[in-house]
Formats: sequence, structure tokens, C-alpha cells
Amino acid sequence: MATEAAPTTLTEGEKTFVEKVAQYYFENDGMPHERGRVVGYMMICEPAVQTADDIARTLAVPRAAIDRIVDQLTPENDPVSVFERNGALDENYTIRLRENSWAPKVRGIFSEFPDFHQIAAKGLAELKADGASEERLRRLVNMERFLGFVSAEMPAILERYEKRKAGDGN
Repeated sequence: MATEAAPTTLTEGEKTFVEKVAQYYFENDGMPHERGRVVGYMMICEPAVQTADDIARTLAVPRAAIDRIVDQLTPENDPVSVFERNGALDENYTIRLRENSWAPKVRGIFSEFPDFHQIAAKGLAELKADGASEERLRRLVNMERFLGFVSAEMPAILERYEKRKAGDGN
């Protein structure tokens, strides 16, 4: 008969961190708290590789919920996924936070901005040519301005980060 490992007991500081991550993602992305707790826990867990059963026990969440959450956090064919799963959902698979995964994820998200900026800029030009009112254009003007700024600035920010990381060795 297999024995279950005792659940990891989180310190009060760890619990607070996990809850703050969950709240951040809920407020900013609408991510359900349970998923945010898994993200927060995986940022600080030891060892860095956790089984589905370990996560469920530590966070006191049903295993089925962990399977659903992990499936959402580890999309198939996502080359910039922050998390990596080894094993099928019907097994006691493992999950880990990929080292240095945030920069590629952010780069992947922001790589789409220039294309969307072009759509916004062309749409803005066409609507202006059609004589659209300033009231109708205001949201599109703000979005186009923001997307243009981020599209121009983000490559330099990411390049500075990579240089800093290379200099630190971290």
C-alpha cells in the first residue's frame, strides 16, 4: 500500500505571498484565485518540481481542480509557456516553473503589438479619411498611441534586460 507524503506546510509568509500573487492575477487578469495560488506556490516551492498530488495536498485543493489548472497553465505547443508539465493529466505528473521563463513570455506577448499597432494605425487613417468625429476616434487614437509607444520601446527594454542578465550571470 503506497503511503502519501505529508503535505508541505507553508509558513505564514509563504501563505501571504501565494495569496498576494493570486489576488494580483485576479485583479489584473481576472484569473481565478485557485489558479493564481498554484502560480504563486510554484514560484516558491521546494523542490522546484512538484507532483500534482503534492500541489493538491499543499494548497488543500482537490486533485481534479489541480488537473484543470495545470492544463490551463501548460498549453500544448506553447514555446514560451512559463510552466512545464511532464506526464499526462491522468497520472501523478510533475510541474515546474521554467527557469528564466518570464522574459520569453513577455517577449512573446509584446511581439504581437507591432502588428496590432499597424492595424490600429491603418484603421485610424481610414476612419479619419472617412471624416469620423473626434469623439468616435478618441479610443482608437489612445490605443494607437499606446501600441506605437510600446512597439517602439519594448525591444530596447528587453535588450537592456538581456544585457543586465548576462552581466549578472542571473
